[in-house]
Amino acid sequence: MSSACTRSPVGHAAGAAAATTSPPVATLDLAYDTPAIAGTEAHATATGLPAGRTIDLVWGTVTGGWVVEDYYHFRGKKYSESTTPLGRFAVDAAGRLDARFVVPEDYGGVHEVIARVGGTLVAQGAINLTQTFAMTPASGPPGTPIELKITGLGWRTMESTWVVNWDNQELGFVSAASTRGSAVARFRATGGTGDHIVKLYTGWQGLGYLNYEQSPVAALPRPQFTFHTTPGVTGDTAYVEPYQPQPIPNSESAGAAPSVAPRVTLSPTQGAVGTHAALKGEGFVPGATLRLAWETAVGSRVTDAGFAPQDNAIGEVVADAAGRFERALTVPDDLGGVHGVAIRRGDDLVARAHFVIETSLVDVSPRSGPAGTPVTIHLKGVGWTEYDNIYVATYDNAYMGYACGFNSHGDVVINFTATGEPGPHLIDLYPGIYQGPATEPQQLYRLPQLTYRDDHPGNKIPAIRILFEVTRPRTPMS
Repeated sequence: MSSACTRSPVGHAAGAAAATTSPPVATLDLAYDTPAIAGTEAHATATGLPAGRTIDLVWGTVTGGWVVEDYYHFRGKKYSESTTPLGRFAVDAAGRLDARFVVPEDYGGVHEVIARVGGTLVAQGAINLTQTFAMTPASGPPGTPIELKITGLGWRTMESTWVVNWDNQELGFVSAASTRGSAVARFRATGGTGDHIVKLYTGWQGLGYLNYEQSPVAALPRPQFTFHTTPGVTGDTAYVEPYQPQPIPNSESAGAAPSVAPRVTLSPTQGAVGTHAALKGEGFVPGATLRLAWETAVGSRVTDAGFAPQDNAIGEVVADAAGRFERALTVPDDLGGVHGVAIRRGDDLVARAHFVIETSLVDVSPRSGPAGTPVTIHLKGVGWTEYDNIYVATYDNAYMGYACGFNSHGDVVINFTATGEPGPHLIDLYPGIYQGPATEPQQLYRLPQLTYRDDHPGNKIPAIRILFEVTRPRTPMS
């Protein structure tokens, strides 16, 4: 079904492009299948345009996303107005435009479509880009990885966050703040054999809006899927998903021109607590004894003392006659995230390399037992920033709580009690956000972010997956 949609200028990201011009701006008529989704072909027509000229069609949008400052401060979201080209088209001798273009994959919501001649606005219309949701697979045993692919999530408040419910229990939130509205939510199948309902609600601040039919944004989609859980179980009983390569600052040197400055490298630059790395340097003063310091942060965000950077001595290096050194280094038991390995002469910095500590799963104990069994999960390398200080836990796809790592130097122990019927039960630890700006409501944060792999602010840290087997209680011997 096709419909023609036209709009006057609206007060959103592309509104700045609709400045008053002379002659008056013509209406750009836009015909497309509704609802409009990314990849839809749109037909743009207009009359009364400069005959024989070339039209530039542009798409009004925004650029931006999550904001992180000074590595550890999470500042929420920020966007600025921008445009992207849709193509160049000819105006015929009668002043008519007849053009076709493909709707870009972008943030959902209203987007201006602007026609310009030589930079001057001559016509405009708008398209309301909507969301799409697709879930795969549709069946499998407990532990089956599920992907929910989303396009068209908005940047405005009511279009930016959706919530996934599994069997009427909140599992986590879905966002695409820094990925132009597209992301993949990842979770696992759980529950007894049979059908399980996966429902998505609009969820301002990460809380599902149940009577959405009566909301101001009732037209937005709230899709529902069915997953059929089959007998058996799949996947490892406990693992950390593969880490993405983390952003690491360049090595630094101080006190000399770049051509003669000391140079230092560390290999590898990412890994778990206890990783063995090789630190190499060149261009140093021969025979000079320099001290090594591991740079970290200590403290917490919940006491008056606060937190501060700290240098921990980890040894010395001495350059040979050629100004080189090589030293083995074992990564200390510390917070997750970026750390500096500083080479100092006294208190003065000579050079610095960097290492990223990954979160590691030390142990889950026990891994099976009857309902009521106490269970302990032990992690190391949990982060300290406002966006990776926590992991958020679900039990059988229902929110359970969160755990923080700053005060305990990244060493986290979670204790809980196994529940449920005999069979496999899933505990999943998702990245969350410890806190947002003080000027914002905080409900969205400290919830499981299901789009962690694509859209987590700052470091892209993985989920941790655990399976506990609830066994039948032992019967007393007669």
